[in-house]
Amino acid sequence: MTEKAVEALVVRADLALDTMHLASEGLARLRITRHSADGLVGVTVDSTGAMVGLELAEDLSRQSARKLTESITEVAAAAARDALDQRRRILERMRSSLSAT
Repeated sequence: MTEKAVEALVVRADLALDTMHLASEGLARLRITRHSADGLVGVTVDSTGAMVGLELAEDLSRQSARKLTESITEVAAAAARDALDQRRRILERMRSSLSAT
């Protein structure tokens, strides 16, 4: 292998590492927050869709436990769907970038 070929290989490897590092950072930082239509529930999830935060309105006295549970579940599911969609986009960009390298 010639010196130029080795240099080109090193440049491609550096670009690939940079691409993977950026994707990893993007996934680590990814947080999605969604709120219920009535504003009583807010859920934050990470890039895997796992709940990392829950906000509840101060006055929930007019909400039944069943309705509150449904609201939390619905908002968490919507946030998780959005997070997983964003995660898919990040990974697709990484894959495309790596294919181009």
